[in-house]
Parts: sequence; C-alpha cells; structure tokens
Amino acid sequence: MTVIQWTEAMSVDVPLLDKDHKKLIQMINDLDQTAPDFMELFNAVLDYTTGHFDREEAHLEAIGYPGLDGHRTQHDSFADEVAAMLRQYREQAFDAADSRLKDFLWSWLKGHILIEDQRYAAWTRAKGC
Repeated sequence: MTVIQWTEAMSVDVPLLDKDHKKLIQMINDLDQTAPDFMELFNAVLDYTTGHFDREEAHLEAIGYPGLDGHRTQHDSFADEVAAMLRQYREQAFDAADSRLKDFLWSWLKGHILIEDQRYAAWTRAKGC
C-alpha cells in the first residue's frame, strides 16, 4: 500500500494550512479498509477535509486570490466524488485488497497540493501574506 510522506515541495507557506495538509496525509496513511472501524476512520478523514477546505477558502478570500471560485469548485467536485465512493462502499464493501478509495484520496490530495495549492502559495508569497 502506498504511503505518502510530506515534503517541503508541498508547503504553501501558510503554517495552519501546511499543518492541515500534514494531518490529512497522516490520516490517509492510517486509513485501513480492513479495520473494524473503517467507516469511523473514513468519516474522520472527510470531516477533517471539510474543515480544511473551509480554512483554505477563507485564506484565499482574505488574500483576494483570483482563482478562489475555481479552487472552491475543485473542493466541491472532490466532495461529490468521495460521497459517491462512500455510497458504493456502503452498498458493497470493498474487498480488503481493493485500494481504489485510498488511491483516489492520495492521487487527488497529492495533485491538489502540488499543483493547485501551489498556485495560491505563489499568490500568497507575492502578496507578502
């Protein structure tokens, strides 16, 4: 199973948001579909992600980030996709060897932090925030 490590390349130079990203990485690393409390763990990841999105969007609004609407749309799309996977899991629990959920979470989070979040990080630095 893939384990992701935080790197400085992921930093957005906003301590609170970097802390959120590190926590999300750890939570996803710890997510185990074979655990008896998988749904509880998964819901904790989703709750934390929702809080993170709120904090991130508030930061983007505060600094006048011009890409806020698009960024928010990506967050909403992520939430919709995860909700669909959660429904699917409830209807037909994934096999222990099925890594679709964790792979999706990883690829989305990594791509989002390394590409999309780096765009606002550059804006944040340019604004001196």
